[in-house]
Amino acid sequence: MLLDVSVEDLLPLVNAAGGNRLLILGQLDPWSDGVLSHENLPQLDADVDRLKTAAGNDVERELVAALRALLARWRDEPGLVLHWYGD
Repeated sequence: MLLDVSVEDLLPLVNAAGGNRLLILGQLDPWSDGVLSHENLPQLDADVDRLKTAAGNDVERELVAALRALLARWRDEPGLVLHWYGD
């Protein structure tokens, strides 16, 4: 599954939700690549909960819904890893 999100769409939402205080999303460098393992799922779930609270428009709410769908699929297939490709 591919979720293509521009830094310009994600970064303001991450910052509104707490920025570098977010356990996973706040630590990712938007200009670098990374890999998250299934062990990161609980912290990423918590981060997405904070994104949902901070989402202030339809674009941000749709992004949160897409992230939730991605996490649900990942939860069902614990052998998968989540790749983050920066800008």
